[in-house]
Amino acid sequence: LLHGEPSWSFLYRKMIPILVAAGHRVIVPDLIGFGRSDKPSQRSDYTYQRHVDWIKSFVLQLELTNITLVCQDWGGLIGLRMA
Repeated sequence: LLHGEPSWSFLYRKMIPILVAAGHRVIVPDLIGFGRSDKPSQRSDYTYQRHVDWIKSFVLQLELTNITLVCQDWGGLIGLRMA
């Protein structure tokens, strides 16, 4: 689940238990710099491409496959780029 602006993964707090109860593994990363997540130290680091790269790295490091993407707002722009 990928959230958008100006929220964070807390957006999905009511959906997560329902999806887990249905037998799904649910992964809900906070996008860097959104909501209460840490902010990049340099403003120049805060770009669309950097967000795509961060999520790509996240997916690859966790070796996620067969993903069903659920996204909202900026999460859609970033997540669909990955798809």
